Amino acid sequence: MADNEQDHEHTPLLQDQDNNDNEQHNHHDQTSHRNVVENIRNLIENEIPNGHHLNSSSTPKRVHALLPRLFTLINSLVDCSNVEDEVVTDEVVEYLCSLGQEVVYGLLRCIESMVAEGQRDVGRKRLLDRRAEITQVAAAAVTKAFVDKDRMGTYCHVLSRPYYAVGEERNTAENAIEIAIRVHATDFIADIEVQRCVQALWTGLILQVEEDESRIRFVEYGGLRRSRRGLLDWFDIGRLNVPKYQNNMKIALFIFFLAMYTFVVNNQSPNPNIIEWLMYVFVCGYIFEEFRLIFEGGTAFFLGSIWHWVNIISYSMFMVSFSFRFTASYILTDKSKIVQYNDIAYDLQALLAVFLWVKTLSLLDGNQYFGTMVMVLQKMLKDGIMFFWLLAWVFIGFLQSFFALQKAETKDFNAAFSLLVRGFLQDPDWELAEVLDNKYGFWVFALYLFLTSIILLNLLIALFNSSYTNITDSSEKEYLALFTFKVFSYLKSPDQFPYAAPFNLIEVFFVIPFTPILSKENYKSLNRVVMGILFWIPVLTIAYGEQKRYEELTGTNDDDDIQGGRRRYRHLTLDDISVEDLFMIEDVDENAAAVSGETAIQIANGEEGAVVDASFTGWKSNGPVNETFADFQRRRVKENEARAKAAAAAARAEEASSSSDEDERADAAAAAAAVASSTSAGPAMSEALVQTLLASIARMEERQKEMETLLKQLNVPTAED
Repeated sequence: MADNEQDHEHTPLLQDQDNNDNEQHNHHDQTSHRNVVENIRNLIENEIPNGHHLNSSSTPKRVHALLPRLFTLINSLVDCSNVEDEVVTDEVVEYLCSLGQEVVYGLLRCIESMVAEGQRDVGRKRLLDRRAEITQVAAAAVTKAFVDKDRMGTYCHVLSRPYYAVGEERNTAENAIEIAIRVHATDFIADIEVQRCVQALWTGLILQVEEDESRIRFVEYGGLRRSRRGLLDWFDIGRLNVPKYQNNMKIALFIFFLAMYTFVVNNQSPNPNIIEWLMYVFVCGYIFEEFRLIFEGGTAFFLGSIWHWVNIISYSMFMVSFSFRFTASYILTDKSKIVQYNDIAYDLQALLAVFLWVKTLSLLDGNQYFGTMVMVLQKMLKDGIMFFWLLAWVFIGFLQSFFALQKAETKDFNAAFSLLVRGFLQDPDWELAEVLDNKYGFWVFALYLFLTSIILLNLLIALFNSSYTNITDSSEKEYLALFTFKVFSYLKSPDQFPYAAPFNLIEVFFVIPFTPILSKENYKSLNRVVMGILFWIPVLTIAYGEQKRYEELTGTNDDDDIQGGRRRYRHLTLDDISVEDLFMIEDVDENAAAVSGETAIQIANGEEGAVVDASFTGWKSNGPVNETFADFQRRRVKENEARAKAAAAAARAEEASSSSDEDERADAAAAAAAVASSTSAGPAMSEALVQTLLASIARMEERQKEMETLLKQLNVPTAED
């Protein structure tokens, strides 16, 4: 019996410190013990709630080794274009989860490759598109499975963490959502858990921080869990990093800039006044912001938005206008030249109204209706560009034809150009066509009108109608894709201290020069002081809003839920709950569970911008590193058989524990161990089952001894008496 107790004390299920004791054994024993621990955890992970075990940190080698396995799996599952979504079974999801936290990123990389290959190989495009769709379904299912295990770890390490493979540059690292945006994987983006992650990033419940060597990681914002009473307790400069608040500041400053522009362009003056100079300062700040986005986010991501193209045109016109205005006011002395240059400057500024007022649509894309219309506008503009590219070749051909038909002594390029333009705009000039050439001019012009007005224009209308139909049919997914792109457009520039334009000029000329002089902590303090002075009104507004929202989420007065004489029931299921409510519920649960723990104390005493680092606690596979899906299926069958036999053995052990005969209990334990050892799941799994059963028997014996001791104290006769 003593030997059994000694064995029970050293089971890995009861004491984790046995890992330290085993360091004294040889290498074989250490490896065996690690396998036992690993198998036990895999065996009981569904029975122990909130069990955390850290995955090893991701490396480019792991990503590189993962991608071929994913391609093999997808190709085997989708061998034709009419495969249904049900091919992504629970077994497939379980296998994918066992591959580690990089699997969602790997699946999105597979989609990227399939889309690119489909564009090159038209014959296989339908099959590749279907594989991409199934891969999106698999990625969403794996995300859901990971969230069920560890929500915060999934958001911070699976969806948001940047990865890259061997041979790729570190600055090309992307996370799964960024790839989904680039390949327009709307089914994955619209998944509820992905959108909860995006909403958490948008509202600042998850923060992006930059580590050394420009590495990016995502952490949970712990400010909601801090004990705050007054408004000043919520005053946090770090909240200016949140995309939602950056967007609100951007809107407010642009409206102010638009008001200044309207005043300047409608009140012309010989020399620039203070408002005009302030307008040019805003323009310089916006230009610096565009260059920063290009430098930090990359050219491809920058040019992926139509509004950045609008910015390029409008800011270029502003600078040309400023050049003429400055030259007329401070360089030229000839009055006629001064008037001429001022007229050019104001003409350019007047033309800018078209671009600036169109840009106001970008301020409304937070609304689903306007956001969907913006998506339709973008798609139509792309179709229009392709149409006019086709029209240009037709136009050039007919222009050369009319120019060549003219007599050498009367050739007029402008007349031919005007004829074709007016014809396309439904104002044909038949007389001019005959003047240019009385023989063929009429017929060539008629053919031109037939091609452009009847064929090409109807083609353009059909393209526009198709674009509108495709987007409105999936308007919700398209809007969510646009919104996600907007969120990550702010996250592409991981500046710990974001200065909104034009205040970024203060950062460039008065703060950044102190970088080589000050230490990291002193530089942070300098930024906090400067930003506190510049943005104290916005930060105070943010603090007030977050305080009210916190009070609303944590309110305990049921009378607050009664509005208009009727009670307001907020949510029915966890699937309906908002991400802010969800985080608040989890925060309350964590505080209740660890109110006296070190984590709770750190949160309660949290400083400005307090964050809580999240670690991923997903599945870990106990199979070989290069295990294929077929091997996984065979191993899973064996493990299921092992679990069934282990359940039978546990039942026999439980039955034996009710007996008072120690020999009978020992025989039952030996039989249980023999049943477990007879499984075909492998020696490591058998040893794990034996250890588990022995530990269970030990706990039963201890409970029985405690009961007998208690009965003796109460003078109740026991079976031995």
